[in-house]
Amino acid sequence: MHDQASQGNMTFGQRVVSVFPKWVTPNHLTFLRMACSLVILWLELENSGLGIIILLGLIAGFSDLLDGALARARGLVTNLGAFLDPLSDKLFAVVLVVIVWRRGLAEPWLLLLILFTEVHTILIPVLSLLRRRRQGRAIWPPPKVEPNRLGKLKTGWFASALGLAVIGAWLGADWIVGFAWLNIWVALALGIGGEVVYLRDYTRGAYA
Repeated sequence: MHDQASQGNMTFGQRVVSVFPKWVTPNHLTFLRMACSLVILWLELENSGLGIIILLGLIAGFSDLLDGALARARGLVTNLGAFLDPLSDKLFAVVLVVIVWRRGLAEPWLLLLILFTEVHTILIPVLSLLRRRRQGRAIWPPPKVEPNRLGKLKTGWFASALGLAVIGAWLGADWIVGFAWLNIWVALALGIGGEVVYLRDYTRGAYA
């Protein structure tokens, strides 16, 4: 009775997480997402059909939702996971960019603008190291640039919009592709906002 009552109080996310065996870690799901991304890229370069690509994309997308929930539910938040999770998200997004670009589902210059919103990953560390050098401080190790809220939202929004564009192309639904294209613009706005926040934080002494 007690176990049934406990299960009745579980959230949907907790119920889903409880399905995974104890040996499954959040990093396993992150590695699964990275593997799916690489297989999707290989399938696209081999000019495979969109059906299997979409299936693997859905698996990758759900793994992104589940690895964080699993980490929080089981107290398995690690530095490795914090590094791999955004890396796998960006890998997935880049693979989707390749598909959308090759199939002409969005303007190439718009995709390049979105990718340019990752400039902080290089710019902020370089600016911080130059500041340390001017101050006569040690320049190693380089500062760690944590993704801000807008940056995280941009990555997820962008990947979702690209995935929607691929699904629309598979279904032959131009209106879905058009809606996805509109959401790519939203992702661009979020990305620009995120870059502004990164630069603002730097001018206020962050990443010292």
